Amino acid sequence: MLSSNALRYFAEVVHAGSVRGASERLHVAASAISRQISLLEEDLGAPLLERGRGRVGLRLTAAGEVMLRYARQMSTELERARSEIEALNGLRKGHIRLGIPETFVRDVMPQILLRFNDKYPGVSFHVEVAGSPKLVELLGRDELDVAVTFNPPAAMNVKHVIEQELTTSVLMARNHPLASRSEVKLSDCAEYGMALPDETISAKQAYDEMFARARIKPRTVLVSNSYELLRSVAMAGVAITIVNARPGEPANGPHYRYVPLRDSRVRPQRLTISIFRGRNPSPAVATFLEQLKQEFEKLEPL
Repeated sequence: MLSSNALRYFAEVVHAGSVRGASERLHVAASAISRQISLLEEDLGAPLLERGRGRVGLRLTAAGEVMLRYARQMSTELERARSEIEALNGLRKGHIRLGIPETFVRDVMPQILLRFNDKYPGVSFHVEVAGSPKLVELLGRDELDVAVTFNPPAAMNVKHVIEQELTTSVLMARNHPLASRSEVKLSDCAEYGMALPDETISAKQAYDEMFARARIKPRTVLVSNSYELLRSVAMAGVAITIVNARPGEPANGPHYRYVPLRDSRVRPQRLTISIFRGRNPSPAVATFLEQLKQEFEKLEPL
């Protein structure tokens, strides 16, 4: 019979990259972890890890790949069972694996989590911050319960439960020559330096196609994988950038202005909240989704 501890130790060794790393994370002796994994391999009749020499890290065997998927599924099912049992007596405990883009880190999500925590202090979160393609990939593998994304790529196992259309804008410093406009076109932006996303951000392909259709080669001042940096340099006056205002953020601030980008070549942007399609959400996740719907309804139009 497979030991739950052995499965947990095995998954943690893979995550940490070494027995010593797993020992430090779990606060369990390395010898005990090695022994449990050895017993697991004996029980299965196949090695799970290839143990290299010196600095060469552990590598999964083919059997190890299968067992890692099983261990992760077991962990997910166990957490779901705990949540459902707690739900019998009210939502006192639970755990939510949440994925968010960097844009939500500073203001929006901390306030949402604060209000949720006031109602349900026993619910804990693991929050993964990444770009939309990565979040959709994790959600499709059932490694997240909920993901907030911008313009998510299509995925078979992902279900969008909330979608909101965004106004694409050009962000600039308050004293920029375009700041007095009520709206701008792509051609208006051509002569000014721009801060643009790199290939790790899903919007890059859409921006490239947009500029190509307009036959405009942007004057690039800065490229980054961080939307927050793009915003910061735009507000500082280094360059202008094409972004969506954060949910609830005023279009006009003391040092910046969002000017709507009105152009037939600009595709609509979408903000989505998504879940794994393969099962019904746990009580904790379902409750959090309901609060997200309410929170987004209260936000200022984008």
